[in-house]
Amino acid sequence: MPSARTSRRTDDSRPSKTTRIAGKLECAAQAQLLAQKRIPLATKHNNVNGTVATTCKKISLPRTLPRPVLGEVDLSSLAYAHPSLSGVPAEYIREHLPSTTHDMRAACKAVQTSIPKSTLPKELEILMNDVVAAACPTHMLAVFNDAPLSFGQKRQVSLFPVHDLVLRVHCTNLPTLPLSQPSTSSSHATVPVIPLRLPSPETFPLLHAYLYTRDSASLLASLRPSCDADMVQLAMHASRIHGLWRNACALGVIDEQLYNVLQTLWSSTLGAMQACS
Repeated sequence: MPSARTSRRTDDSRPSKTTRIAGKLECAAQAQLLAQKRIPLATKHNNVNGTVATTCKKISLPRTLPRPVLGEVDLSSLAYAHPSLSGVPAEYIREHLPSTTHDMRAACKAVQTSIPKSTLPKELEILMNDVVAAACPTHMLAVFNDAPLSFGQKRQVSLFPVHDLVLRVHCTNLPTLPLSQPSTSSSHATVPVIPLRLPSPETFPLLHAYLYTRDSASLLASLRPSCDADMVQLAMHASRIHGLWRNACALGVIDEQLYNVLQTLWSSTLGAMQACS
């Protein structure tokens, strides 16, 4: 079933193009400045006799993760896709949304589908069951990165069922989301496939879960390294934290708590790496 395309409307509450560009430039300038204030960390390895030696190789990491300067989400697009929310402040929706997303999260986890091996389709069918029908996802994100491929290598794409309300109310930098109201009256539902290029596809599941729940405790637990982690493990944790931060910046996620959690994790991980070096 073909998908209707979202018409463009103007809304005085949406930041102007000039404001958005200025905000991105400010964020880029801040990132460049902070990148110069980096912590050099020497790595360690175990000698044959069991002693620990410090190698000459060093890892240089920024002290802080700069926060993107963001405007508000596109309220006209949000109201067009969800007319019942017209006039409701996006901040209010974000604050109260987690209390209504239990069925949405369950539906996302229950979705069964497969991606064709040849080309990415514009639509996909998902198998309908009682759990999915209770809060059927509206779109399927096809997440990938733009890392260069070697000859004959295929691009890795991961599928994530989502509800457009969750994305529209949290993210200022979304690709165009066509209107989608999948029918739940048959054994299958057809949803649009949205290609989404992100810096760190492997950490998107963490961001996907957080946008539905805003559960900072779970996010902290999933990214906090163990007390006995070595330098290699700590570096892996730092990479995941940084990847999640890059995804949030790329999507323009509006959530002060998220950036607070990421900075807390980043600082504690850097501290552990310094103690280990």
